[in-house]
Amino acid sequence: MNAVSPICLTDLVPALRWSDPAAVGPVLRHARLIEGWWNSLPLTRVLDIAGATWLAHSLARLAAEQWGHLELGEFLPTLRAEDVDLDDIAEPVRGALLATAGSWERLVSATPAAVAAWGLPESCGPIDVISTATWRAVNPFAREQGRMPAPSPALMVEAVRTLANWLPASAPEHVHSALAYLTSATGADADEADTAAEPPPPQSPATRAIRTLRALRAQRDEEARAAAEADAAAASEPAAPAAGAARALRRPAFGPPKGARGPAERELGRHPLVDLLEELLRTWTEVERTVAAERLFATDPISIRLLADQINVDLRDIRNAQRTVEERLLQWLSSPGGAPLTKHMRELSEQLGAATTVDHVISAHPDHPVEVPSLGAPLWRVVITLFTDRRLHNGWLVADDPHRMRWQTRELLGDAPSLTDATLRLGRIGIRQQAVRAWLLSTPGVSIRDGHVLVDPTIPVEAPPPGSGGSYGSHSDPVPEAGGTTTANGLPIRRRPGTEAPRPEHEDRPAPPEPPRVAASARCFRAPDGRWWHRVDVTADHLNGAPVTVPPGYATHLGLQPGRLLCLTAPGADLLVLVWRDQPAFDSLRPLLRRLSVQPGDRVFITVNGDRLDARRLPAADMSGHSPTGRALHLIGYTAPAPTDEALKILARRISEDGDDSQAGDPHALLEALTRRGDTDIAQELRPVLMTTS
Repeated sequence: MNAVSPICLTDLVPALRWSDPAAVGPVLRHARLIEGWWNSLPLTRVLDIAGATWLAHSLARLAAEQWGHLELGEFLPTLRAEDVDLDDIAEPVRGALLATAGSWERLVSATPAAVAAWGLPESCGPIDVISTATWRAVNPFAREQGRMPAPSPALMVEAVRTLANWLPASAPEHVHSALAYLTSATGADADEADTAAEPPPPQSPATRAIRTLRALRAQRDEEARAAAEADAAAASEPAAPAAGAARALRRPAFGPPKGARGPAERELGRHPLVDLLEELLRTWTEVERTVAAERLFATDPISIRLLADQINVDLRDIRNAQRTVEERLLQWLSSPGGAPLTKHMRELSEQLGAATTVDHVISAHPDHPVEVPSLGAPLWRVVITLFTDRRLHNGWLVADDPHRMRWQTRELLGDAPSLTDATLRLGRIGIRQQAVRAWLLSTPGVSIRDGHVLVDPTIPVEAPPPGSGGSYGSHSDPVPEAGGTTTANGLPIRRRPGTEAPRPEHEDRPAPPEPPRVAASARCFRAPDGRWWHRVDVTADHLNGAPVTVPPGYATHLGLQPGRLLCLTAPGADLLVLVWRDQPAFDSLRPLLRRLSVQPGDRVFITVNGDRLDARRLPAADMSGHSPTGRALHLIGYTAPAPTDEALKILARRISEDGDDSQAGDPHALLEALTRRGDTDIAQELRPVLMTTS
């Protein structure tokens, strides 16, 4: 029977029925699926076009990012009917579940937030575990079609062995790990001596590669034919899926990087902002354009090592090119040549307000959806990247901490105001009228009914980070700096009260500079080998890609100056950018934090040697049973036990310029030094002990 199931994704995932399309759209958007497909398109048709793997991964992201408080069995009710033996699940997810959940039933009854807190091994993250469950819910609908070709197990094993024979020993560690997973999952490493009495003659790697590539080419041709049929069928909105749509072994199309492609022919003058940026990019070298296209403005930037391999350029040249590109952009945005784009971004910032959807950004100007030829990316992607005072978060471009803004929204609307009144109130925290409805519907516990905004306080919302202030109008609200000071690209500098730059006592007699020193900087500690380590107290925002500030003294110690940037290579060849705009900060430490399997509350200590960054993770721990000096040592990354006298000497050495521990003998001096440099948490731990002994 070939009848198509009428079930849509909203039938499989009831939570989507009351979700804001603007919130779920960025996760469920697919180039070959219509807008809002989850409400109307049969699920079997979706799987025929996009595939079960893509949909399962998208649902796992949706569950983790937007429905973290909902049990997986409530998010996907069909999971409760699945009888799954953990032995049927592939490694490393199987081992992770055995070590944590222990059973399929516990996984189904857990929330994504709980899964993330299970302490999963580094080789298996929460999304990996959750996507295993979502795939179980989606896969029955893929099998229902009856025409989906199964991949050839022999071809898969052959492909894995071909890669294993080709992969050089110098390949990055994460590539070897990926191949090891494929090898284990396919059984390609199993001993084949028992499969036949007389084994076939050995084949060279080249022979195996030719066989594999021929098979892949044949499948790719079949897939292209089926895709063409599916596209033609989609144009007429058929009820039945196109027959023969292939799913097995989709291969990415490897071609020259976007930056290496010739500029597309187009009519000049129709899109002046695109023309302006393209004029700048054409003065750059091919390598610089490629770095801009694949690293700076790409939706998913590729690693520096992979880019070097793709375009056959030395790693050092790639790093230098990225440093040059970013410095040129900063200079150009501050120059008359970049003034039109700078003005546009300034006006756009005011128009969009403190929070707006990506769709609003795209539609804010006729040039935004137009592709910049040298980048192969639309202008809106460039604009979002160049914003210095806001970032993307779950499909929203926000200028403040998003959790704090959600918290404020619920506080402002607790008395069920009318939608008109709610719009006026949200204007106080920077939400513009065009974004109000989408913002309300994407805030947990908030709904619109009969023209009024209702808040359900029983539905949890993530609290703002400590110290950010939860109430509107609190002392920590960001405010523009007096005097109209702006960043390099003309956007207003926003500071928190109490952090304004010191003003000279007399306007005609500016105060002399006092260069910041690393020894006087908070959370910076000198190791016995002379290296300075900086402590990062990791928050959920850092894991989502938020900037990570560092003390000016530490940035100066690394050789960074205001208005400049520093490109550093982290473990795994990830490129991290430390830039000094309003204050020195890493644009993001997310690649490093994910590689170290860091969780909120953990501490990460970083140090830099040349252009290489090293890091170590100190997991969050219950320190209530430790002595005050033990807790103080933990804050500087020292975890070994030490008597009080030795602990004070260690602390004194770690905050001194040259390792001097003389302050250990003067409790008042040590406490004063810690407080002066901003390490009040360490001073607070030590004060009761030192005041008792002094």
